[in-house]
Amino acid sequence: MELSTPADAPLQRHMRFTVPAADVEAHYKESLRHKAKHARLPGFRPGKVPMPVVERQFGRDALLEAFDELINEQYANALRSHELRPVARPEVNVEQGAPGQDLIFTAVVEVYPEFTPQTPSASLTRNVVEITDEDVERTLTVMRQQRQDYVSVQRAAQAQDRVLIDFVGKIDGEPFAGGSMDDYPVLIGAGRLLPEMENALIGMSAGEEKQVAVPFPAEYPVAELAGKMADFLVRVKDIAEPRLPELDSEFARSLGIEDGDVTTLQEEVRANLQREAERLSRQQLKAGLMQEVLAANVIEVPKALLEQEAERQKQGREGELSAEQVAEVEKRVRLGLILSELARQQQLRAASAKMEQALAEMAEQYEDPREFMAWYRKDQERMENLESMVLEDAVVDWLLERVTVEEQKIGFQDLIGGRAGTGSEG
Repeated sequence: MELSTPADAPLQRHMRFTVPAADVEAHYKESLRHKAKHARLPGFRPGKVPMPVVERQFGRDALLEAFDELINEQYANALRSHELRPVARPEVNVEQGAPGQDLIFTAVVEVYPEFTPQTPSASLTRNVVEITDEDVERTLTVMRQQRQDYVSVQRAAQAQDRVLIDFVGKIDGEPFAGGSMDDYPVLIGAGRLLPEMENALIGMSAGEEKQVAVPFPAEYPVAELAGKMADFLVRVKDIAEPRLPELDSEFARSLGIEDGDVTTLQEEVRANLQREAERLSRQQLKAGLMQEVLAANVIEVPKALLEQEAERQKQGREGELSAEQVAEVEKRVRLGLILSELARQQQLRAASAKMEQALAEMAEQYEDPREFMAWYRKDQERMENLESMVLEDAVVDWLLERVTVEEQKIGFQDLIGGRAGTGSEG
């Protein structure tokens, strides 16, 4: 076997094989014998068809099978003897192949790069957050806002109110499709109506009517209305203001606190915020670490892997990837190769206990965690993705033990607001 590497494609391996005619003949005859055992031809009992008849009937198929067996055998032996790790299936071309001749074929394959991953010599920053009472209070306020209701009030409408209206619209004095509605609720400030209509509601009271001129924008999605001026007669029927639920036992029970203890709710919110802070902190630390890993390891990336990742990224999108997206694909593939090679050389594994822990954490957000975990385990692809995720975490932990990590105390709002940096100081 002749092996070569093109100067302009350092990850390609070109192999040229010559299989002696005697070996081809042996495989060909063996294939014919196999076919003779199972041949069913008119006038002959199964397994009793004369070999010349078998050869006339199945000779071409037997020769192609012999070629396939020899090509696969020779190619596999070459990979083992030269310790090659192919990225994808080879491109095979048969240059010569016929009864009584040597079989000559070539195989072109792309291989994974051979390199020793370098551990970056960097100083990283781990953001440390201690959840404060203000953080807990702020979160509880958001939770109350998510569960707010509306109460009718006897006053003029203002921002954030929910106003119930009837309206009738006309263009050039004529009604138009979709221009009239009864009992239509409008949340002032939500932007569901055109600005002129929504702004006209501010200051109106229940029972009041107003004529409002509303220009439809030129880019309005309904072509028949785009660029037209409409006149609306608007009547306010009810005004309701938002009311937050009280932070009391009833509110606590609505969030799963069985005994309604507000203190228990506050402690649970604090614990959840602390977990989220630790997750974000590690995420930022990992991002900084990955930047340093990429900078320390400049390697060739197989084109086949780039094409596979690019196709994956294009799923559900129209058009080609932008230059920025292509660069991100290259970075993601290169980082994956580096981490994978680190795991291979350091013999790192995805520990089963860690996989169970990761799966349990994923299941926490579901109503029935055990049911979710059982469903998740049924799919091999999902489990392989989980294993890859846990293995990557193991590699990250291995790297973090070999770089300098300094802690920095920051507030929770700074952490979630992205003002804490990437975790890398260079």
